[in-house]
Amino acid sequence: MITLYSLSGDHLERVDVEPGHPLPDNVIWIDLYAPAVNEDHVVEAWTGISIPTHEDMTEIEESSRFYMEGGAQYLTVPILHAVDLDHRELAPVTFILHGTRLITVRYADPKSVSFYITRATKTGSGLIPARCSGLSIMLGIIEATTNRLADILEGVAGKIDAASHSIYPRQPRSRPMTTQDFRHILTQIGSQGTFLSRVRESLAGLSRMLVYISATNSPVATKKDTRSWIKSVERDAQSLTAYVDFLSNKVTFLLDTTVGLISVEQNAIIKIFSVAAVGFMPPTLVASIYGMNFSFMPELNSPWGYPMALGLMIASAILPLVYFRGKGWL
Repeated sequence: MITLYSLSGDHLERVDVEPGHPLPDNVIWIDLYAPAVNEDHVVEAWTGISIPTHEDMTEIEESSRFYMEGGAQYLTVPILHAVDLDHRELAPVTFILHGTRLITVRYADPKSVSFYITRATKTGSGLIPARCSGLSIMLGIIEATTNRLADILEGVAGKIDAASHSIYPRQPRSRPMTTQDFRHILTQIGSQGTFLSRVRESLAGLSRMLVYISATNSPVATKKDTRSWIKSVERDAQSLTAYVDFLSNKVTFLLDTTVGLISVEQNAIIKIFSVAAVGFMPPTLVASIYGMNFSFMPELNSPWGYPMALGLMIASAILPLVYFRGKGWL
């Protein structure tokens, strides 16, 4: 799908162009969302530059993400999408700066892009500067992406705190944690840890792109207000990266704590079985002795033999338990 936007005062305005007609000169942003092959050809005919395919956008080499070709600057960054779903994927989004015009190519619909479009097409939003260019729109989208990541990290921090409260309750537990409780906590913590790694990957891509833009000699990128904007977004990305590292360390600590608690519970169970086995060894020895089939065993023919054997077994079971309790092993 091809969507065209032009500058109209302090906001963007959608432009409709019939198939086969030339591209209007006032179009400042061409947004390609899951474009078909014929739509790529239409934009290539309008702009005279090559539009990368989905396979080109998924290249992981940095040289394949940032490059110049045909007088256009190609920048590809991974952006989170489907955050509210379980899979939480990273989708590559390509920004093409061609003169004062921006072309975006994406095969996913991140909420940050949707939020930016919704706000930028309304008057009085403050998102569109007086001298708006394609770079300004791209920086606005990147800024919206960092704001979206900040909101996401707040939700992740809340879930990590909930898992922490499950491990360290404020009130004494009425019952010990079961295997199902440990499994649930480990699943929650591991899921958030995996999610944080994807957030870090997205932030790393954004930071590299901002550094690349700052290093270019583009006349638009070297303007003072644009440089200040780039530095501001770059600082936001760096602060979010530091916060992701903090949350990752917290996740690691909670994982280690949970594994340690599981080991403590396992050791307690093993200790109970070990004490029970040791406690039953003396009675078993007494029963084994008097269960031997020797013809000369005086106690077997005595009326007090049976009560004596029972008393020995009870005493031999109680004395080790009392000893273990005194040592603090129970």
